[in-house]
Amino acid sequence: MRSTDEDGAPASTSAERAPEAPHTGVLPSADLFRATLDAVPDAVIVVGDDGLITAANTQVEPVFGWRPAELEGERIEVLVPPRLRPTHPRRRNGYSHRPMGLLQLPAYRRDGVEFPAEISLASVPYGDGRLAVATVRDITERLRLEAEADRLRDELLATVTHELRTPLTSIIGYAELLDELEHDALSPLGRDMLERIRANADRELRLVTDLLTLAVGNLDQIRLRLQDVDVLDLAGEVVTERHRDARRKGVAVHVHGDPETLAPVTGDKHRLTQVVDNLVANAVKFTPAGGHVDVTVSALADSTVITVADTGAGIEPAEQKKVFERLYRSRSATADQVPGTGLGLALVHGIVEAHRGSVALTSTPGKGTTVTVQLPQRQPDD
Repeated sequence: MRSTDEDGAPASTSAERAPEAPHTGVLPSADLFRATLDAVPDAVIVVGDDGLITAANTQVEPVFGWRPAELEGERIEVLVPPRLRPTHPRRRNGYSHRPMGLLQLPAYRRDGVEFPAEISLASVPYGDGRLAVATVRDITERLRLEAEADRLRDELLATVTHELRTPLTSIIGYAELLDELEHDALSPLGRDMLERIRANADRELRLVTDLLTLAVGNLDQIRLRLQDVDVLDLAGEVVTERHRDARRKGVAVHVHGDPETLAPVTGDKHRLTQVVDNLVANAVKFTPAGGHVDVTVSALADSTVITVADTGAGIEPAEQKKVFERLYRSRSATADQVPGTGLGLALVHGIVEAHRGSVALTSTPGKGTTVTVQLPQRQPDD
């Protein structure tokens, strides 16, 4: 018999009750999208092909000064500095159809402040079209800390190199005084040892000078004392200076060039000597016994080309683009404990650029390296 409730109405059984929707913990799609977007620690902006912002997360407010609801429906140019807005629609055309990767670009706050931003752009399919998703990070503080770290490092290098120059200059000065003594004042062995002292002190002084040059200012602001320079003659002087080191290693060094075809280069002779000396020293250092180094000076239209080629260990392709960076040393040089600081090629690059020239490196591991320097024969009026 069917039971009734207090009012006499039939009581429903558990089988007749409407089933409750199971609780799965899955949010509706729109809420899930919004929650996911707001969980990202960086500002995220979603832009359509028409340049309109379709969505933004809560992080846009501390980064740009806009609330998400205020940005949605606005054109993306509202976040671009006014000076760049006229050309931005053309530049962003097709952003949603091609991967852009990580970019560093200027961005614009609501209060009118421009700031450096790191922006990652990605394209995602949506309906019949695609959307561009921009993840934006304000890197003002990071750049400030990097600049401060560079400044402190350069100050330390400048202080250390200044302290090193003083005793080295004194050693060289006393060595020169000893060299001027009467011939019989020193034995042949003594004179040979004196020459070694002076040569090594000179080498260390050049190293310290390179370090100081790198530390006290930007290499693209190197001051030049211009004069006509015979590059072939300069190369011969450098090779003569490096002859003892090369002979000790069993490496042959030769200079090639036709003086009849070469015109003088307007440049700083001291700085250009540093360029050739660093290149020859590197080539000798990384060339095993029995190998050779060839220094060639040739003419090309209105420029002079210097090539230093060796038969040494070579450089791996992945490292070839890094060799001109300050303080960079290849993995093989570190593993083989080859002496050096990673300053020479950085200085070469800076000096050549100061002369409005170019420097390039090609290398084959196990076969050798060639560095090519191209210098204009005449410097511009400025």
